[in-house]
Amino acid sequence: MGSGKSTVGQMLARRLGYFFLDLDRLIEQQAGMTIPRIFREEGEKSFRLRESACLASIQARKRIVIAAGGGAPIAEMNRDFFARQSTTFFLSVRFETALGRTQDDGERPLLAGGQEEARKLYEARLPVYLSLGRSIETEGRAPAEITREILDLLRSPTVARDSGESD
Repeated sequence: MGSGKSTVGQMLARRLGYFFLDLDRLIEQQAGMTIPRIFREEGEKSFRLRESACLASIQARKRIVIAAGGGAPIAEMNRDFFARQSTTFFLSVRFETALGRTQDDGERPLLAGGQEEARKLYEARLPVYLSLGRSIETEGRAPAEITREILDLLRSPTVARDSGESD
C-alpha cells in the first residue's frame, strides 16, 4: 500500500503499449462491491480467494501490466504467478512513507488494526516481496523516474530471459 504501484503501472503500460490492470479494481468489478465491503461482509479469506481467482483468470494474457495488492503475492497459491509466470517488480517504500500516504484512507481494511498491526504486516510481507521480484527503490523518486528504471530493466537480456516472455 502506498508504494505508487497504480501510478507507475499505468505509466509503464502506456510506455510499453500494454494494457494496464489494477487487480483490486478487477476484484471489485467481478464481486459487484468494494473491497472494504467484501472484507466487512465476507471476510479477508473470501477476498483472498477472489484475488487468486482473478489472477488465475488473467495469467494467460500477454502484454499486460498488473498492479497487484500487497496480499496477492503472499498467498502460496499465487506465488508461481509472481515468481515464474511474470516479471515482477516490488516497489520498495519505507513503512513510514507508506503509512503517511494511506493512513487517512478509511477504505483500507488492513489498516483498521492500527499502526502497530500495519507495521507487523509490512515486516512479515517484506521477505516474500523481496524473494519474488526485483526491488525498485521508490523513496523520494518521481513515478516517471521509477518507470524509466523498470523499462531499462525490461530491456536487459537477463530480465527478458527470466520473465518467460517470448514476445
